[in-house]
Amino acid sequence: MSILENAAWLCWLIPIVGSLFVIVVAKIHSRLTGWYAVSVSAISALFSLSLIPTVLEAHGEATTISVQWIIPLRLGTGVIIDPLSVFMASLASCIGTLIIFYSVSYMAEDDGQPRYFFLMLLFTGAMIGLVMADNFLLFYVFWEVVGFCSYALIGFWYKKPSAAAAGMKAFIVTRVGDIFLLLGILIIYIATGTFDYLKIRSMMEASLLFPVLMVSTFMFLGAMGKSAQVPLHVWLPDAMEGPTPVSALIHSATMVAAGVYLVARMQLVFASHPSWLIAVGYIGAVTALLSATMALVNSDIKRILAYSTISQLGLMIAALGIGTGFSWFASQFHLLNHAVFKSMLFLCAGAVMHATGNTDLKDMGGLRKAMPATFIVSLIGTFSLAGFPPFNGFWSKDLIIQSALITQNYGLLSLVACTSILTVTYSLRWLYLIFLGKPSHQAANMHLHEAPLTMLIPMVILAGLTCVSGFLEGVFEHYMMVRLPETTVVFQLLLVGFSILILGVGSLLFCAVYPMGRIGPEAFRIGAARGKIFQILSNYYYFDLIYYRIFVTGLLRAFSLFFEKLEVRGIDQFNYSLSNSAVLAYNYMKRVQTGKLSYNMLLLTLGFMVLLIVALWLL
Repeated sequence: MSILENAAWLCWLIPIVGSLFVIVVAKIHSRLTGWYAVSVSAISALFSLSLIPTVLEAHGEATTISVQWIIPLRLGTGVIIDPLSVFMASLASCIGTLIIFYSVSYMAEDDGQPRYFFLMLLFTGAMIGLVMADNFLLFYVFWEVVGFCSYALIGFWYKKPSAAAAGMKAFIVTRVGDIFLLLGILIIYIATGTFDYLKIRSMMEASLLFPVLMVSTFMFLGAMGKSAQVPLHVWLPDAMEGPTPVSALIHSATMVAAGVYLVARMQLVFASHPSWLIAVGYIGAVTALLSATMALVNSDIKRILAYSTISQLGLMIAALGIGTGFSWFASQFHLLNHAVFKSMLFLCAGAVMHATGNTDLKDMGGLRKAMPATFIVSLIGTFSLAGFPPFNGFWSKDLIIQSALITQNYGLLSLVACTSILTVTYSLRWLYLIFLGKPSHQAANMHLHEAPLTMLIPMVILAGLTCVSGFLEGVFEHYMMVRLPETTVVFQLLLVGFSILILGVGSLLFCAVYPMGRIGPEAFRIGAARGKIFQILSNYYYFDLIYYRIFVTGLLRAFSLFFEKLEVRGIDQFNYSLSNSAVLAYNYMKRVQTGKLSYNMLLLTLGFMVLLIVALWLL
């Protein structure tokens, strides 16, 4: 069997196994670490792309390559080759390669390069493995590895308290969804006796009865955690504490895309309960709208993009909730386009931070003269996010609106339209305050410079893709084997008019506040009603405060009341024993956990190699 015939395995095995040798390369020469990671990721991308002809030859039919995995339990595992899995694998590997290439310069002065590139390769490989898995068991293993990598990368600068807290927050919030996802997987296994996607699909087509609503609910909660849907969205804005390339990777084709992939993969199960599918659509649409309002009042260049990601993910989930083949296609086409322009915007934000050492919009302005290349790329990305033609965001967002119009889902359409208007406004605000506005005092005194070539090249490549990928709708339609509905000329004119209205209203709101200055930003804080609304938005609807009151203050109070009611003699002795045990445990942990990064990396690498050897032996 040739190497290409094993591409479905190699596309994720290469980055995972390759990550184990990062520390070896770093020992040879530290400057080789980044380029080694780029090479490994590029090879993975080539193997992922090599699967596209196989998909086309199969005319959309899914094929699997299975092997025995855990023989005592009679569990097999394998990879699935179909349009959705190969599309997601190609997207994650190609975007990942560009971001890792960008990281070579961005992380050049960081002492933690080996740890960084190890985690980035493992992250990319786990995401590819997640989408290529042909069964829920392997899928869940990679799902958890993706969660671990995101936790470690968000808290990469762990000596910074806010970064450590952000990593832990992401880990805890996504674990909530993961627990429910695991329950859903176990229920399916109990009902069907298999984890295999295709077998489960065949059983469903044969009208196998199992608790569809419960499974759909649990699985969607898992997707909500990964794809940051309200109310499990609170981790994603704080994830900006990690290095900017990490943000670009998480927000484009890995972590957050995993939840959308899960809903798209399980569309047959969700569609079996139409009322629940409608609820999924509205959860996505409400998430999109709320996140867009949060982006309006933020002043951090990365957090604005983070809220934008939550909003765009909400649009994808809303499209999946419509439940037609056309809306399914629209969600995946928007996932593709969003991955391209959002990764580009984050890399642009990284270039701005690299030059200014700042993330606050209030300290910027007028950077277009000192950073012309970054400005042009940011302009393309902003127009795409806002939905201006001919950039890719316009075409895919237009399909989501079209799918809502065709199904006459006017409630969902209203939420999507309002979200799109606000997206135009906050996108243009982001661009204006960084590059076009009057330079702040801090910006005027900065020694600004353009990003180095190794950072500009990925940005320019992504800008080129942003300009052309929107025109590949027909190619993507043929690849996904989806037939789009034919519409009348009158319908198309109505759709064009609707899109023009959205762009016009959003642009007018932006112009009235900033370039024209008819309404000052401070006007939204004046008055009882407007001041209250602004306060709610500035505190992001108090989600974090509510969680803190419930899960921190509330639980501590409950434990306090519990111990107050304990009427046991010798309680002081019990407390002493408990404290003494904690001290002994702490002293033991100090021997194992030295705090040295090289030591930690060695233990992690050895542990992972042991697990890999065991898994391969079981094969």
